[in-house]
Amino acid sequence: MRFRRAWVAALTTAGVVLCAHEARANDPAAAQALFDQAQALMTQQRWSEACPKLDESQRLDPGGGTLLHLAACREHEGKTATAWAIYQDALASAKRDGRKDRAKIAQGRIDVLGPRLCRLRVRVAPADKKLSSFRVMRDDTPIGAALWGDPFPVDPGSHVISASADGYKRWTTTIDVPDKGGETNVEVPELDIDPSAPPIEPTPKPPEEPKPARSEDATRGDSQRIVGLAMGGVGLAGLIAGGIFGGLAFSRTGTANDNCEAPDFRRCNAAGVDAGNQSRTFGNVSTVAFIAGGAFALGGAAIYLTAPDNGPSAHIVPAVGPGVAGVSFGGRF
Repeated sequence: MRFRRAWVAALTTAGVVLCAHEARANDPAAAQALFDQAQALMTQQRWSEACPKLDESQRLDPGGGTLLHLAACREHEGKTATAWAIYQDALASAKRDGRKDRAKIAQGRIDVLGPRLCRLRVRVAPADKKLSSFRVMRDDTPIGAALWGDPFPVDPGSHVISASADGYKRWTTTIDVPDKGGETNVEVPELDIDPSAPPIEPTPKPPEEPKPARSEDATRGDSQRIVGLAMGGVGLAGLIAGGIFGGLAFSRTGTANDNCEAPDFRRCNAAGVDAGNQSRTFGNVSTVAFIAGGAFALGGAAIYLTAPDNGPSAHIVPAVGPGVAGVSFGGRF
């Protein structure tokens, strides 16, 4: 008790120097008033009244000196883990500001409190870890998944540990962490399904946006459509040519008939022979033109209609020969 009073007196005396923090935040005047009130309460060992005032003073106007006083207040309040963490902040602030005096005080208290810290280890059942909405709380503070299974500093005293998940019954337990240090363990069991809970509706997936066509695919599709149109034009020209030559063949057949003796058409004069030969030639040309024109027209239509916007490419090649007409398919898929 004599040591604690001496420590408070020394820190309060040093407050004349330590409280000269820079005005860096919202309301330095109010922060200074709260700091002065807290100092008076600390000399009377009224820690539970002094600590909130220092906390608010630090919020209104952050300063390394206020941090040291707040850490000392929390330490005397019995919240050793909280005090240890604040001393860490005070040490970092002192090093940043080049205040060796403050750094020495903070480091000294860190070295004293470190071995005396109480620690809590929370183990979670494997089934609970698979629940997407599963959460663990210590009083009003969440215990993140990164801390499950590993010990972490905690203030001594009574704490409520709870676990919950959507559609499951909430689990709670109260533990008492002794102030002598050491480790306290908590086992969170597998949560029970809550039959009275409303059904959990699955989260709707947002509609997938169509993927933009790649420039390469778009160019390939345009090229294929151009080829299809060109082939269709050639096919149309072939069909027209076939019709023209077919008409000529029909005309020359009539001339041959006029210059030959029925029923034996082999008995023809010179004009009939020439007309017959021309009729056969024009007929052959008409047949080839019709076949080729039809193949090109069909192939061009197929190539145009199968041109991709952003997908695989295809091509159709007409196959034309003596007595043969068709198309062949190829492409990249």
